[in-house]
Amino acid sequence: MGKHKKKQPGHYCRICGERKPNEKFSGRGHATHICKSCTKKSPAQKSEDMTINRLNGMVFRYLNESEIKWLKNRCNDSRPEVKALAQSVFEEKFPRQARNKIKANLHIKNMIFHVCCEVYDCYGDAYATNTVFVADTSGKIIRQTFNESDVLTDEAVTTINTGAMRKYFNVVVHNYEAPFWEADLCREISDDSDIDLLPDFLEDSFDEEYFAEDMFVDDADGMSDDERVATWSIKLHYKNGTQQAISGYDYLPDPVVELFDHFQSFFEADEEIFDDEIDE
Repeated sequence: MGKHKKKQPGHYCRICGERKPNEKFSGRGHATHICKSCTKKSPAQKSEDMTINRLNGMVFRYLNESEIKWLKNRCNDSRPEVKALAQSVFEEKFPRQARNKIKANLHIKNMIFHVCCEVYDCYGDAYATNTVFVADTSGKIIRQTFNESDVLTDEAVTTINTGAMRKYFNVVVHNYEAPFWEADLCREISDDSDIDLLPDFLEDSFDEEYFAEDMFVDDADGMSDDERVATWSIKLHYKNGTQQAISGYDYLPDPVVELFDHFQSFFEADEEIFDDEIDE
């Protein structure tokens, strides 16, 4: 004979989601699976608590199509707590869909991208670079190169049309997924680490129209001897007014290298023309 599943003691309440002793339920409560405490709640509170209980139960199990549809609807629920929990559960269950929904609402207004590390050219040769790119919706792209002492040694400016820049910013968001680099590319750093998010020279290198002053980190006082400077960083300012500042350390992940090469390509045509003029 097969073994019977051992019955758990008490009774389950579908409102609060707790299993309680039988004495916590009335006769009718047993039938409706509602404990005495929950019967005292208002109909609205019962409905919200039951919805929250159902959402919590979805995190670690398979969902059928009707449940997925119900979960999506709860992501737009008028009740703040239900909406927040539903969105959290949906992101946990379907991270790619949740990410795509976020990306659809991110439209870059301007950005600063900095690489201070060893990179490789098209021939596979390594070289050190300390380069900053600034771009905005006007189509203007600035490239500034600094030496090891953070002194500006070269500056170049190029312009593309506004439509092309809009498409490029979409590539930064959707293809390179720069808004998610902190989660995808950055290693966790303890709270007590003394780390500069950006070198000091950046704070004075650009007009305030690009970014608010409080976006830059200047913590030169009291730094420890083992402080680390970011090998790459990106600042994104969106049209809805939100901002992001993300930094990485020690190495350049592939998406960062690809974005660096992509930015460099905007200046290659001008450099080739300049080289042709010299040859002539």
